[in-house]
Amino acid sequence: MSVSSSKLDPSIRLGAQGVTRRFGALVANDRIDFRVTRGSIHAIVGGNGAGKSTLMRILQGMDRPDEGMVIVDGAPAVFLGPADAFDKGVGMVHQEFMLVPGLTLLENLVLAHEPTGAFGAIDRQAALAAASDLERQAGVRLDWDLAEEDAPIHVRQIVEILRLLYRGADVLILDEPTAVLAPAQVKELIALLKKLRDEGRTILFISHKLDEVLALADQITVLRNGKVVASLPRGEADKAELARLMIGEILVRPELREASAGETVLAAEGLTVRDARGRVGLSEVDLAVRKGEIVGIAGVAGNGQDELASALIGLGRLSAGRITLAGVDITSVDLARRRSLGLSYLSPDRAAEGLCLAASIADNTIAGHHRRADLCKHGVLRRNAIRQHVDALLDRYMVKRSSSSLPAASLSGGNQQKVAVARELDGDPTFLLACQPTRGVDILGIAFIHQCLIDFRDRGGAVLLISEELDELLTLSDRIVVLYDGKVTGEVARGDAGVEQIGRLMLGGGRA
Repeated sequence: MSVSSSKLDPSIRLGAQGVTRRFGALVANDRIDFRVTRGSIHAIVGGNGAGKSTLMRILQGMDRPDEGMVIVDGAPAVFLGPADAFDKGVGMVHQEFMLVPGLTLLENLVLAHEPTGAFGAIDRQAALAAASDLERQAGVRLDWDLAEEDAPIHVRQIVEILRLLYRGADVLILDEPTAVLAPAQVKELIALLKKLRDEGRTILFISHKLDEVLALADQITVLRNGKVVASLPRGEADKAELARLMIGEILVRPELREASAGETVLAAEGLTVRDARGRVGLSEVDLAVRKGEIVGIAGVAGNGQDELASALIGLGRLSAGRITLAGVDITSVDLARRRSLGLSYLSPDRAAEGLCLAASIADNTIAGHHRRADLCKHGVLRRNAIRQHVDALLDRYMVKRSSSSLPAASLSGGNQQKVAVARELDGDPTFLLACQPTRGVDILGIAFIHQCLIDFRDRGGAVLLISEELDELLTLSDRIVVLYDGKVTGEVARGDAGVEQIGRLMLGGGRA
């Protein structure tokens, strides 16, 4: 290696020196230096394309740098795979949990590292003893006999952390760990991470939620365009400065004016959804969205939001209830008919549902609108008209692309989402169902998409916003309806909504 290790500090538990990683002409990591001292919490923040994911893959042994080195315990380290990282005590909790459905929490904890007794049989008592020891260390209590699929999402996350500790990791890399948690659960997680730090563990915390970063981290490193632009202790940082460092300019946040709501556009009465096993996913939900307002749906993931969205767009089967759109009963009509009545849908999963990544940017932009008279004549697409329409629309929505004929997969995640937003707002629909509209988007993209939703609302559009980001709901919503266990636990008007109150309702704590 060309980088000298003579000046490295043995107190550095994990770090990087001169790490560079290229993918063709793209430099994902550009001579990155950072240090995480033993027994500290170090946050990594940055926008889309900043290089966070590539750096984490290198630190976990899933990728190798072209130049520079990973540092472990103040010395150079070479990871040929995640197993090598684990041997050095480095483990990672991914955004998508790795627990196995059908197994209990205890079985997931010891999976692939089961304690065994005579004749190789799994020693359940030894496993329970190990689990109890980890509980004491972490200051938590869990029902280890609970099946993975029956455990609340924050419990599954705790098990992911304890599983790393069980396997001997004392460096924990957490990727957006609070993305799907209620406020009370976020507090519990922050308390757990601080306790682990105080016991000598080292934590690398990747997040775009700057309030949580400032509440938790001892040191904060900011990446932009693959480079480290700042590394500073928590006491020298504030939210506005971190945002400026991440995007390279002062962030102007959109403001929501007082609503001037009109007649009801979408009404749902008594919506009930049961799955094939008879399990109730949605129970007697009543909901109304009026012209010129944004209604937010809050809830911890898995509490009926997916069932509600599927029912409204016509992809889920209702067990009971009725839905009207612009005065028309759409309970039993298909998605095409609902779209013709002015329904637009922004999917929470742009890669699998919202876009066809293999198709061109242009085709994705007009999908669903391709039969319009200005784009199609006698069943034949008018390519020149489409090109002009697409370029004008994508320019308006600030989609960065070299050519609209390239596959949508060639765009960054944030620009892919802008394509989906542009398409769904094209022509000013009557009603927009926006599910997780800023998932995987950086703070500059978030501000832009928020402004798009506000502008649509101010033009008289009706928006139902389903989001796991409580800050997003509080920023955009005129009213917030809270779901817990498939039921409405409360509704809070703008101005009356607070994090604690919404958080209590998200955990089933009574009606507002």
